[in-house]
Amino acid sequence: MIDEPCCFACGWFSERWKRTTAQASWQRANLERAHIAPSSLGGPDDASNLLLLCKPCHQESPDWADPAQMARWIATREERPSRELETLMAWFAAAEKAPGLRDALASVVAEEGASERVSELLRNLLGQAGTHFGVGFSQGTRVAVLQAAADEINSRGQQTGREAVESRSVDIHD
Repeated sequence: MIDEPCCFACGWFSERWKRTTAQASWQRANLERAHIAPSSLGGPDDASNLLLLCKPCHQESPDWADPAQMARWIATREERPSRELETLMAWFAAAEKAPGLRDALASVVAEEGASERVSELLRNLLGQAGTHFGVGFSQGTRVAVLQAAADEINSRGQQTGREAVESRSVDIHD
């Protein structure tokens, strides 16, 4: 739809582009102007020869004088989910590469307030992480954050376990 900006080739969009008017949404959209027939190959530099593409589509689009090649390429382009869904899927993929995360979360899931504590832990760890310009958190950074969270949860669990054993030891000797 005209009021929802997206890549003309794959349909990629971001919820963060949504504004009160269609014009404001399109102005916010992080899409690149691409020539159907490149100007370097004689294509005109006017609206009839332009379309908006996301960065990956723009980088992969054909640089060819015949506009039919661009149309064919677009027709065969696979759809991409939204930016937010791609980010969520990247975090799930990172979680699969963080050994011990599943067990660490399982060890605290039944505790009262666990989700808030884990959320706070993740926010704190993200605050210690750097980002790549134009990328955000790299996949390696996501894995590192999740592994550090697993290590911290396991460390707290071991400390709590030691304190419980020490408490029982004091009770037995009293």
